[in-house]
Amino acid sequence: MNLQAICISLLLFAGWCTAQNDDLTDNQERLNNFNDIKKNEVSLDVVAGIAGLGINPRYERVLGRYAGVGVDVNIGIEDEDYDYLETFSLTPYYRQYFFSKEDYGAKGFYGEGFMKFFTYEDRFSVFDNGGNSTRITAEKYTELALGVGIGWKWVSDSGFLIDVGFGIGRNLGLADESPEGREQPEITGRGGVNFGWRF
Repeated sequence: MNLQAICISLLLFAGWCTAQNDDLTDNQERLNNFNDIKKNEVSLDVVAGIAGLGINPRYERVLGRYAGVGVDVNIGIEDEDYDYLETFSLTPYYRQYFFSKEDYGAKGFYGEGFMKFFTYEDRFSVFDNGGNSTRITAEKYTELALGVGIGWKWVSDSGFLIDVGFGIGRNLGLADESPEGREQPEITGRGGVNFGWRF
């Protein structure tokens, strides 16, 4: 094949690609524009905030119609009512979205895998001879967990989003044994109701 034939073939192919783009419906064009422009999400777990459990911001990067990666940060708020108080966590995750063919992607039902690095305090009560209790805070512990989760995300045309999800992970046993002989937790949870924005 000579150079002239190759050039003609390339021009015909470019024309065919342009024609395919011209055939896009308004909805498909809006989908392409939305996905090209809005790939970042920030949100906040409103349930944790309202309940006083902590401050839990999240960032997610949309990789495409069916996938995203992100990270959660949790800063626990002091509360004497809990035996195990999570004081800090950092949770990177990968999500795979399903049923995302309508409108734009990275929404709807999803499954995720996550790795959670967190610190917590082990709290318990000690009773004296008179029956009075004293609340004791043991040392802080550091742990790492691997887990999975599921959820559902709604995203409006303007970018406003609501993300409801939960998950469970297995602790890898990095935390030292408690000096009081109390067993360390074997599993950790993850979840919440996040309100945020895709931009």
